[in-house]
Amino acid sequence: MNSCSFCRIITRQAHGYIIDENDLVITFLSLENHPLVVPKQHIADIYSLDDVTGHVMMSTLIKIANTVKNRMACEGVYITQANEAAAGQDVFHLHFHVYPRWHNIPLQTTRVDDTTRAALYERLKNVAN
Repeated sequence: MNSCSFCRIITRQAHGYIIDENDLVITFLSLENHPLVVPKQHIADIYSLDDVTGHVMMSTLIKIANTVKNRMACEGVYITQANEAAAGQDVFHLHFHVYPRWHNIPLQTTRVDDTTRAALYERLKNVAN
């Protein structure tokens, strides 16, 4: 799907800070600088998610959550996922946000510059299996 920004990253038609990838799932940094766990197949929302891809996504989420926790030394990890515009979904390709969290530090939800994203990419790339 050429109109889908995530599909363009998956097919390497657009740059993405890819920190993990397997046959079914890819993880890259969001514009707000936290990992997104995304199926490689264009699946619009959780209602269309098949069991096999769902299983691999959950395994990937666990791996990415552990990587974020360990490499960022955060106090917790917040995982979100929205379906349809009424729930706040703005990219209509299924994805999970993995936010590092610390006590008394507000959630980062604004875009960051490319230098900041590149620095986090260096910390998170080469995720261990």
